[in-house]
Amino acid sequence: MKLDSIEVLRPLVPRQFRAVVFDFDGTLSLLREGWSRLMAEIGIDHLGDRTQLEFLEREMLLLSGKPSIHQMRRLAEIILERTGESADPDAMLQLFLTRLIALSAERQEQITSGRDQPDNWTVLGSRALLENLRRRGVTLLLASGTELDFVKRECEILGLSEFFGSRIHGPTDQLPNFSKRTVVEDFLKELGLPGEALLGFGDGYAETVVIKRAGGTMIGVASAEVGVPGINAMKRTMLIELGADVIVPDYSHGEKLIEWLFGV
Repeated sequence: MKLDSIEVLRPLVPRQFRAVVFDFDGTLSLLREGWSRLMAEIGIDHLGDRTQLEFLEREMLLLSGKPSIHQMRRLAEIILERTGESADPDAMLQLFLTRLIALSAERQEQITSGRDQPDNWTVLGSRALLENLRRRGVTLLLASGTELDFVKRECEILGLSEFFGSRIHGPTDQLPNFSKRTVVEDFLKELGLPGEALLGFGDGYAETVVIKRAGGTMIGVASAEVGVPGINAMKRTMLIELGADVIVPDYSHGEKLIEWLFGV
């Protein structure tokens, strides 16, 4: 069933959700848009075969929501399988972070210098969606696989911190094995809510699986590149396979989506 750009994959009964979990990169922020392609390019540097780019990018997306070292370990496995050569996951991670930080820093500078607007680097309709949910009195939480210090800074630059307050989570040096599952479980326990009261938004593997296992409703965000309208076909296929309940390319019809989900 289609409601404008909203693709409903399974029948849902409207309910009064009380807790909402958001992923960050690709779900709200576009500052790091292209991260999976950067990872795939590192794999291509070793394989020397650009026909494998789409395969590698999908493999990286399947590990989204986890600390980046997990993707680098997967790249190392693929390189060993395909070439018989060993690749150092830690070295590849440092290369990836160097490239990604440079890309993100350039985009952040456009905003902080006033040459660009924060909303141009968020998924279309993000701010209006968050404001809608806040008016409804639900508790919002942000959980990202990106290092916490970066997430907090980028969230602040985009003007989204106010919606989450202290409920922003991600890996740290003290918590390298960060788990979205643990964050979501603790969130529900803290609020004393069943999984049925949970709504999730994300474009990756980790948050989709976690929300569904908890008994919540999952909105898969198949966001495309900055300035490119429409849906990301690779993300859409992956999110459907993972069990997302609804697929959207962005939040351009966010008000209709929330009214339909809440039944009012």
